[in-house]
Amino acid sequence: MIIFTKHALERMKQRAITRDEVVQVLSLSKEKLTDDLGHSIVQNNVNGMILRVFFVERDENIIVITAYKTSKEKYRKK
Repeated sequence: MIIFTKHALERMKQRAITRDEVVQVLSLSKEKLTDDLGHSIVQNNVNGMILRVFFVERDENIIVITAYKTSKEKYRKK
């Protein structure tokens, strides 16, 4: 099950990111990164932008912490 935190939903609304877009990135991304806090990160191209999704896995749940879109080249796969 995918669970969205209150913070994630607020940021997604501010950033015009839909739940469907987040689910798509979670489903399609093949590479998972980890940040300094131990959060997992996946990303994929959505409408010409890179959508990055930060989450943690608890039991069999994915808890989405935040998501944002970026055009920064440093996140594009070579």
